Amino acid sequence: MSATTNKAASSASKAQKAALLDDEGDLTPKFEAALIRVFARFSASYKKRHPDVHASESKSSASLPRPDAADVLTEADLDAFSTVTNGATLPQESKNEIREFLDTDEEGNLTLRGFIEMYHLQSDNEPEETWKDLGKLGFDDSLGYNGEQAEQPETKEAEASISKEAAESRDKLYQGDD
Repeated sequence: MSATTNKAASSASKAQKAALLDDEGDLTPKFEAALIRVFARFSASYKKRHPDVHASESKSSASLPRPDAADVLTEADLDAFSTVTNGATLPQESKNEIREFLDTDEEGNLTLRGFIEMYHLQSDNEPEETWKDLGKLGFDDSLGYNGEQAEQPETKEAEASISKEAAESRDKLYQGDD
């Protein structure tokens, strides 16, 4: 196959997927809605404030209340997220980089803004890695969310294995915080 044919095939493959970034390099509204769903799914503080909202259900992302400044991803939340997307918890070095370079609260927890910044950087530099994460989290090529049943089997296993640990960490974090 010629280089031109390879390039055309690569472009055709990319054309089948929804855009993550627009022409100016900003997140598309559909991609931002997907990231909000992911953030809500893993944020213990969001789940505590919205106990009736289940971000892992296949309802429209628009129906989810937008996380606010009080909603963050703690280290335990980040580890749960990383285990689902990458099969392992985040190394401490990565957590330190998140605190140094992305938007965090006073305690060093990742804010929604920081989570979006993280995916903006990744999508600009390695869109295939973003698509890999989105697929593991139950999103299709049009950024539609198909619910947990659409997640890759290894994702479900990883999430099940960390759910008890994350729940224990969350309970310790919010003990007496009513």
